[in-house]
Parts: sequence; structure tokens; C-alpha cells
Amino acid sequence: MTSDTDYVLGTHNEEIARLGLQHQVWRPHMLDAWARAGMTRGSRVVDFGAGPGYATCDAAEIVGARGQVTAIERSPHFLKFALQEIKRRNLSWINILESDLMADGLSLTGFDIAWCRWVASFVSSPSLLLKRIAASLRINGRLVLHEYLDYSTWCTIPNSPRRRR
Repeated sequence: MTSDTDYVLGTHNEEIARLGLQHQVWRPHMLDAWARAGMTRGSRVVDFGAGPGYATCDAAEIVGARGQVTAIERSPHFLKFALQEIKRRNLSWINILESDLMADGLSLTGFDIAWCRWVASFVSSPSLLLKRIAASLRINGRLVLHEYLDYSTWCTIPNSPRRRR
């Protein structure tokens, strides 16, 4: 299978639109989690499984031109859409990597924040994904993870006064 045909919900234009709506619904929670993790001007952020780049562009607007956002995505169709948005919004500090998160050779280091949303439940090895994310972070870097694993809990930062259950 190619990287565009083996996505559970596809990568066609209707899926890009659906993901855009879903992004808008969950965006306030994402922005809150990013703020609590310390994402700010100048941060270096990596987006694991960036899809069509909605969160990637939001992160780039937060970190500004002094920061850096690296988006990793394997779907050429999603990346084409993301690149159009990046150009339209003049977010030149976004780096795009076309790569499968499960493929060998993915080597990233030194990021302040790693972001991963709705990816772990779709990859062949969630533990390998987490190892690669951990390797991408600098010492004391933060991971913000939003996943479809257990809706009964919501834990983002241990010992956080805003921790919810």
C-alpha cells in the first residue's frame, strides 16, 4: 500500500476538511496544553504525524520566526496541502519531513516540545513511536500527547494544578 491509501480514513480532500473541523473543535484544548508545557516565542517544536498541518501552522504562529517547527508526515497529499498553507501564511520557519514514523532513519534531537495528536493508535508500534519522540527532545523537553486511548482520563502534566480526571 502507498502512504496515501493505507490511512484508515484516507487522505482525500474531504478528509482534509474533516480534520480541519476536528482541529477547530479540539484547538482550545491543544493551545491550553501547549501553554502549560511552555510553548512560547523561540521554542523548537516537532509535530509527529502532522497530517495536513493545521496544528503545525498554529505552533509556528506561537513560536514565531525565532522558533522552529518541524512537521513529520508521510502522506504526500497531506504535505501538499500543508505546504500550500505554510506558503499562504508565510510561515517560513516550518521544516517539513516526508517520513513514516515507523521507518528507520528518523533522527531528530534537541526539541523543546514534541506534539503528537491522534497518531499512536494508528501506528504499528506505539512504544517505538514514544521512543522516537523521547529521543527527539532535549533534556527537560516536554511531550504533549492527545490520543484516542482512554476517554475516561485526561492527564497532561503530572502534578499540574489543572490536572483533570
